[in-house]
Amino acid sequence: PDALPGLAALRGAGLRVAVVANQPASRTAELRALGVDAEVMAMSDELGVAKPDPAFFARVLELVDAPAERVAYVGDRVDNDVLPALRAGLRPVWLRRGPWAALQRLPAGVAVTEARGLPELAGRFAPPVSG
Repeated sequence: PDALPGLAALRGAGLRVAVVANQPASRTAELRALGVDAEVMAMSDELGVAKPDPAFFARVLELVDAPAERVAYVGDRVDNDVLPALRAGLRPVWLRRGPWAALQRLPAGVAVTEARGLPELAGRFAPPVSG
């Protein structure tokens, strides 16, 4: 339920938003019809590569046209999102909700940003205000 308000909050904070996921190609049109507004939207079927393949995260960086260290990759799975994004040099955010939050744990010594919902991320990643 927080997806649309969360994405709006991220955009309102001056952040670019991309939705890139392991989904069928038809999901792009379905998400747009639901009101998902993202600068970049692409599904694994369209890309020809899926998470956790490192090529998926390389493709994300191409699509958003940004260096890895400037990209926060938000996902709910440690094995499919967080650790592969970290290995690719992105800034992973573990969205700790749903079944994976109860089933998975971060390996010892791995520290990443954690969130329970999308709206709280806007304040954490908002670009600094220059004066």
